Amino acid sequence: MFNIDLFPQALKSDENGQTRSCLLKKTTMGESVTEQELWFLYPINLPMPEDDDCDSYLLATLLPAMQLRAAIRVHGSVSHELLANLTELQYVWNKWLPERYFVIDIQVDCIRTRDVQVDGAIAAFSGGVDAQFTAYRHATGRAGYATRDIKAGVFVHGFDIPLDDTEGFDSAVEVATEVLSDINVDLLPVKTNVRALWSIDWEEYHAAAIASVLCGLKRYAGIGLIGSGDSYDVLLTSWGSHPITDPLLSGGNFRIIHDGAGFCRSEKLIILSSWSIGIRNLRVCWAGNRHDRNCGHCEKCVRTRLNLLLAGVDNPGCFDTPIDSSLFRFMVLKSDAVRIDWYLIRQEMIETGRGLEWLPYIEKVLKRKSSPKLSGLFPFGSKRRMWVKKMLMRNK
Repeated sequence: MFNIDLFPQALKSDENGQTRSCLLKKTTMGESVTEQELWFLYPINLPMPEDDDCDSYLLATLLPAMQLRAAIRVHGSVSHELLANLTELQYVWNKWLPERYFVIDIQVDCIRTRDVQVDGAIAAFSGGVDAQFTAYRHATGRAGYATRDIKAGVFVHGFDIPLDDTEGFDSAVEVATEVLSDINVDLLPVKTNVRALWSIDWEEYHAAAIASVLCGLKRYAGIGLIGSGDSYDVLLTSWGSHPITDPLLSGGNFRIIHDGAGFCRSEKLIILSSWSIGIRNLRVCWAGNRHDRNCGHCEKCVRTRLNLLLAGVDNPGCFDTPIDSSLFRFMVLKSDAVRIDWYLIRQEMIETGRGLEWLPYIEKVLKRKSSPKLSGLFPFGSKRRMWVKKMLMRNK
């Protein structure tokens, strides 16, 4: 059993930006104490929350603490509405995965009840299909009455691009800045050690991590948009970003919206196909040696190529070479969630008659058994993980 104490630290500013941080003290029943620092580096000249505002830190800590059965004590302030939402969020995860996430106690020194939400919205932006779709539909008014005034896309260093890859992140930021400027949206690069701090399944944790980053910009914009992954008709439970759980990451002065679940991936790409600079600069890959571009042959890249074919985009500029049969030869689907995506592609091809020449290859991929989940053996950012990625790339 653990207790985790959160001690907010004073804001630090230098030429690199503004650092909001929190000291985490983990105490076991035997009184053994471990200290870690949770930090977020934001661009300079942006309004920051008060130093004792711990909403972001609590969002980043809750799921890992539930996994550890650790009570949380916050030595700062937290929004009353956020505490109410996180109480409900705990019940959701405990029902979804009772063997992994346990309902825990949260104590707070100061509970805020009169927060004021500022105008405007920010959107999590990685350059992928879901992020581009959310930015594009809102910036161009295609979300109808649900359209939000997006002030900026927030690109996080330390999520899919490890903190030690500065060159890859800087290059990806340059591309993302060009893409968003085409629709008159700014880009805000942020760095954080949130993902590296905990040993937790990223597929379950990623939305809470995103919300913790966006929440730190609450004085700049009062709404944070997280692009949906699955559409409403194929929703998975025990998935990190979900229409049920994302709104429960909201506080009194910062609201999280799960955006775009009314569209499947191919439908999103049909809409994006009219945005040439967006399609040309899609960045969907996590497996390649270069984090600022697509490798073209990992599972995510091949799946996106098929989605693009269904959207009527035959040779997108985001991939260096045309699609060919060799890409399917050793393709193994890593999870049930990915397998569902491939079944949906198969179904769409049959229904629309597009891309039928690839159906035999898709059938073979679907018949192969899923690979074991290796995230425990090869954690994000580890040398072992990077070595395995290099070996897989060499054998393609």
